[in-house]
Amino acid sequence: MLHNALWVVSFFSLWFIILWLQVLYLERPKKENRKKIRLPSITIGVPAYNEEKTIEKTVDSIVKADYPKEKVEIIIVNDGSKDNTVSVVKQIIQKYPSYDIKLVNKKNGGKASANNTALRKAKGELFAVVDADSRIEKNCIKLLVRHFENEKVGAAISRIKVDKPKTLLERMQRFEYIMSNMIRKLMSNIGTLALTPGVLSMYRTELVRKLGGFDANRENLTEDLEIAMRLKYHNYMVVMDTDSITHTVVPKKMHSLWRQRIRWSRGFIYNHWKYRDMFFSKKHSIFGLFQMPADAVVVLLLLLNVGIVSYSLLNDTIEFAIRTATIDGYLTRSLEIPSIKEILLSQNLRIVFPVMAVSLLGIFFIYITHKAFRENISKNIVPVLSYFIFLPYFTTLNWFSCIAQEVLRTKKKW
Repeated sequence: MLHNALWVVSFFSLWFIILWLQVLYLERPKKENRKKIRLPSITIGVPAYNEEKTIEKTVDSIVKADYPKEKVEIIIVNDGSKDNTVSVVKQIIQKYPSYDIKLVNKKNGGKASANNTALRKAKGELFAVVDADSRIEKNCIKLLVRHFENEKVGAAISRIKVDKPKTLLERMQRFEYIMSNMIRKLMSNIGTLALTPGVLSMYRTELVRKLGGFDANRENLTEDLEIAMRLKYHNYMVVMDTDSITHTVVPKKMHSLWRQRIRWSRGFIYNHWKYRDMFFSKKHSIFGLFQMPADAVVVLLLLLNVGIVSYSLLNDTIEFAIRTATIDGYLTRSLEIPSIKEILLSQNLRIVFPVMAVSLLGIFFIYITHKAFRENISKNIVPVLSYFIFLPYFTTLNWFSCIAQEVLRTKKKW
């Protein structure tokens, strides 16, 4: 039974890896666009809740962007902050008197509510959201703007990097973000991307207004996923520009990471259930027929894979303990270093073969991802190993906790 389950997991894992490798290698090189790009007016909304320590860095990066300042409107929405965010923002406005920076104060209503406040006041043809703990690179805005020349594009997103990772936990997340960026790039290539992270995502202002703005329902913890799925529901494209690079702060402590991932997972469940009509929907083409089912399958594969490994380890540990307790000299013999021939003969090929095949392709995928994004993989060895030793089990426990909270309908927290 265990062997059959492992083969199922390995089959689907191999299928997904090979599929994404095909998408990557079949990607046509982009032709240089010498056409002069129109620069429309842009409103940048910055939702802020207790961001006194980071918001100046965020606004500084927006002001320094390579975009005509007369075409940029910045609306900072103070979402009921309890610290000195308001005072810091007022100092920022004085610091940049020639820029159109506005401060709007409101009662705490959540990020989606803050986004909607900025959206209602927005004058720009395009509307962007930048998190108040993030920063954007100089050319980010121009790179995203060019995608809106295609009328079917409803949103464009940037490539997110972890801002100055120091601890092992932050460096593990850096690796995770690198791999996530590649998956998003490949999804963008085949038209199945449905996520607009707040670090920097850009939308057509009137389109988002027409669709009802951001989902401010307190039951929805991931408004960035919801608005992207709504765009896909109405057959608009979400695209990613990997040259548009932004930087974000990630959780520094385990309990913060746990809370963040619970929020992401519960938001995933909420929004996939909300848009369940798109599952296997021919009307939504490859997104409905492939991406929606694949999202669910990937989660199931993770839970099944970690479950199989955990069961196998537990079973081997119990068996070892029993043999040690009942067979004289078993512990001493087990500590002897076996020869290579003995190791090879003792392996079960039905288990080793699929595991090795998935592992080798996975390593190759990691290598080409780092190469494509010009990331130094040699500095990432320890975080990568730590990631695979720790995070799959952390994520699995997180998912089980999330599912239990959904079943028990516990209160959702940001």
